[in-house]
Amino acid sequence: MQRPKTSYINTRNIFCSLILALSFFIVKAQNDLFCGTTTSKERVNYYNSLKPQLKSFETEYNIKTAKGNLDKTSDLNYIPIKAHIIRMSNGSSEFTVKDLNEAIENLNDIYKEAAMSFYLYGGINYINNDDLYHYKKGDEYKLLSNNYTNNAINIYFIDNLENVSGESICGYTEERLNIIAMKTSCAINTTSLAHEIGHVFSLVHTHGWSDNGSTTELVDGSNCDTDGDGICDTPADPGLSYDNVDDNCKYIASITDANGDFYSPDVENIMSYSPKSCRASFTSQQFSRIYAYYKLVKENFSTDYSDLNNTNILSEIKIYPNPVTGGKISFNLSTFENAVTYRISNLQGQILRQGETTTTEIDVNNLPKGSYLISLKDENNSVVKKFIK
Repeated sequence: MQRPKTSYINTRNIFCSLILALSFFIVKAQNDLFCGTTTSKERVNYYNSLKPQLKSFETEYNIKTAKGNLDKTSDLNYIPIKAHIIRMSNGSSEFTVKDLNEAIENLNDIYKEAAMSFYLYGGINYINNDDLYHYKKGDEYKLLSNNYTNNAINIYFIDNLENVSGESICGYTEERLNIIAMKTSCAINTTSLAHEIGHVFSLVHTHGWSDNGSTTELVDGSNCDTDGDGICDTPADPGLSYDNVDDNCKYIASITDANGDFYSPDVENIMSYSPKSCRASFTSQQFSRIYAYYKLVKENFSTDYSDLNNTNILSEIKIYPNPVTGGKISFNLSTFENAVTYRISNLQGQILRQGETTTTEIDVNNLPKGSYLISLKDENNSVVKKFIK
């Protein structure tokens, strides 16, 4: 009569062990969700000093969006991403080219509202190094001399990423250097990389620039321009986590601000510390700040697709029909003055077709359906246009 009891006890012990192990991995995965970006008081002061200049570009953005004049094709700003994939010395990594392409596509889906399109610049740089494969915050300075591209966002994708204390993190940004270190398992969710890109364009966490203590932003919004994240359509955020956001993405804490008002933060905001399954969007003022900071500070990002500052005949080109019908794209010129080289790529930077033409039609019948960039270049000038097939 004792054997069934022993069997029951063993089964129960095994079950409890499995539950404990599962709990460990769940907690570990939750800890990975936090961002390792820190924003110094000096950097916040710098952002605040730019507010008068930023305001004019924010107004420009707001006018365009309010009137529906933000053309998400012609007004797009193309942002180069230099991808560095850090692998073991034998070349192994959990991160694939497919993962990278999907990550860039996710960025473009989110940032189109800020008139931005990201593309892969100059192919992928693979770094095979066992030491860097176990990457700690600060290791980027070992890479600047040989594995860094000026005037592009340099993203280092790593399977193992830790902060200086040895805790696993999803990613972090060094905004002044246009550097992001990104854990590969986080890069493939839809918002963690978008969160880090937000830091590149001056956004801070919705709970404020400091991760120490609660926010000083008031629920009534009276100090929203100076406290918290300095943006007024993001509600005051006391700091979100798995402890105060439930599985249904509802804020469940009852914390009050200095006035005794209860916080009601936005659990869907990409710049919050809300669980990744809850984060989904930016606010319109966050988009206008991203747009403005790009225009004021980051517009020196280089691109081998175009020189939009030159005034030339190519800059007047329009593509039609767009979207393409009939398998050909045409240009609104009777002829080119000289031979023009062209290059067609997808939004991930992969070149699909290139050549030279003196006619004003190019056959694209063999391209699959999707969005493309075509660059046109003569002896002195170049331009880029987007078309849809």
